[in-house]
Amino acid sequence: MYRSDRNGPDRATVLAARGGDPQALDALVAAGMPLIYNIVGRALDGHSDVDDVVQETLVRIVRGLPGLRDPDAFRSWAVAIAVRQVRDREQHRAAALDRTASLEAADQVADPSSDFASVTILRLGLTDQRREVAEATRWLDKDDRTLLSLWWLETTGEVSRTELAEALGLSGRHAAVRVQRLREQIEVCRGIVRALAADAGKERCHGLDSLTERWSGEPGPLWRKRFARHLRACAVCG
Repeated sequence: MYRSDRNGPDRATVLAARGGDPQALDALVAAGMPLIYNIVGRALDGHSDVDDVVQETLVRIVRGLPGLRDPDAFRSWAVAIAVRQVRDREQHRAAALDRTASLEAADQVADPSSDFASVTILRLGLTDQRREVAEATRWLDKDDRTLLSLWWLETTGEVSRTELAEALGLSGRHAAVRVQRLREQIEVCRGIVRALAADAGKERCHGLDSLTERWSGEPGPLWRKRFARHLRACAVCG
């Protein structure tokens, strides 16, 4: 009987799957799928490509398994494959939009009303603070969303800091710096969420209103920087 736990499949399962045992391979895929879905779903913000990227990741894992030299490194190896697939899909999507520059291409971009943060808020009934954090993630850079997907899994014990670092191709020290920078960015984004959600009955900032009028309503890195610059300088919003 092949076994797995929250740390992934055991060594015997990986060895058997690597040797071609179909039952072990099925167990390996079943054990790894929830983790892969978590990483890809958060990194791609619930985009419609998530299922495709998960499938591509699992296919690469199965194909590459015979070349895995250390069975104990399976989880780190699988997480790294998922991160590479996310990056490849993001690059492919960006290139496609640049080439077409059309309304048809724009239609392929995720609907903000159905993104991962919204689904999380609706399904889990998040508290105000957690809702604020979930909404804040919409303002992050794409690379930071990938890091966030891994960091959230680290905080729940699903992946280790070593696995996080290896998946991103970073040293442990560099990974720590990236995580700290991410935490600071999330706090900035939370400030933006709070400012934009301010009660209309309270004192309104005319500068923020003016800035908001020019904003399309789509969260993103460029407008994060603009809103953050305003919040740092504004006595009303700060």
